[in-house]
Amino acid sequence: MGATTTTERLLSKEFIILNLIFLSASTVTAIFFQFHRYLSFIGVRDDWSGFIIAADALPALVIQPVLGVLLSGRNARKWLFIGILGMIFALLMYGLAHTVPALIAVRLLQGAGFACLVAAMMVLTVNYIPPKKSGMAFGIISTVRLIPYAFVPPIMGIYFFAPRDFTKALIYGAIPLIFSLLSVALIRPYYSEACQTDSGHPFNVKDLYENIKNPSVLVVLLLNLLLYSGYTTVFFFFEGYSRTVGSNNPGMFFTVATVAMMTIRIFGSAMFDRFSKPHITFICMSGLIICYAALPFTSFSSIFYILALFTGLGWGIVMPVLNALMFEVSYPRFRGLNLNLSLVMVQGGFFVGPFLGGLVYGWLGYSMLFYFCAFLSLISAVFTLLIIDSTNKSPKDIDMSSKEKTI
Repeated sequence: MGATTTTERLLSKEFIILNLIFLSASTVTAIFFQFHRYLSFIGVRDDWSGFIIAADALPALVIQPVLGVLLSGRNARKWLFIGILGMIFALLMYGLAHTVPALIAVRLLQGAGFACLVAAMMVLTVNYIPPKKSGMAFGIISTVRLIPYAFVPPIMGIYFFAPRDFTKALIYGAIPLIFSLLSVALIRPYYSEACQTDSGHPFNVKDLYENIKNPSVLVVLLLNLLLYSGYTTVFFFFEGYSRTVGSNNPGMFFTVATVAMMTIRIFGSAMFDRFSKPHITFICMSGLIICYAALPFTSFSSIFYILALFTGLGWGIVMPVLNALMFEVSYPRFRGLNLNLSLVMVQGGFFVGPFLGGLVYGWLGYSMLFYFCAFLSLISAVFTLLIIDSTNKSPKDIDMSSKEKTI
């Protein structure tokens, strides 16, 4: 069968390569910090800009659920290669897309490529995560994803400040993806029996029904949708807001927030496994309510960057914790599937956030846009309480019951 045998070693060759590929894809995503301003520069109306920004998330809503069922450790490399290739082609096409239909088409292609890349990467990655190190593993994965957000936005503000330079930045972004294509050959097309995450075969309808009967899985999926809807709304519209309050380089807000996110994940990821993950989630969501609601009352001063610090800490903790929570509440053979479903919800947030955010901004302005984000976090906090009350279990108990089911 060709399965690997490592049980406790986390930093395997495959785990490192897959994270480097994810780093390349995340670098491209970070470049789109200036996409809203670029759309205004080429004459796209405000009532279309939100949909165009959100359009790249639409393919994932279809592709990732399908691939989540069909992918296994044996065929995921092929889809990883296809996804990277699709993203490269899309990035090179932005310079030729100047109409709304053309921009939507390129965004859909980019989104389809990213969906294939992430779905395949997650199926491959979970097979190299020892069960007892899930919190640390997802802390590393989410930290790698964040690295570009620490330096790309301010670099865009300094070296690619002019909106016309946006497509040039995308060409630079395609370069690491080309190296990612080559690195796919170094990943073994196997799965880890020791981690017990993948049977190596597609799931059937009975399997899927058994999986969705788990209410904890459904709640965690909803929490991902709400969290990333708020996060992406801030990410894509923050630059426009910052220009109205006199910031010369709004990317520094995300530098501060991202450094906070990375720091807490690097030094605190091991601690995520020591505490109740639903309780951690509730505390972070409650903190984000305050941070989002306070944004309209601040200016670019030391207080503003303190707010960026605490916002980053909230994001930095809750994002990997939700992944680790999904890992724990899922039966081992459904972990790859459910983590891909979580990514579908993340992509759903990348659509819902910019789309609804664009409507809220167009109708009510930036202040109500941030209140909208706070409201999403409030709903998340309420549902986190529901999962605590409904299960009446700690994550450790849930994980143990999952293991018992597989014995």
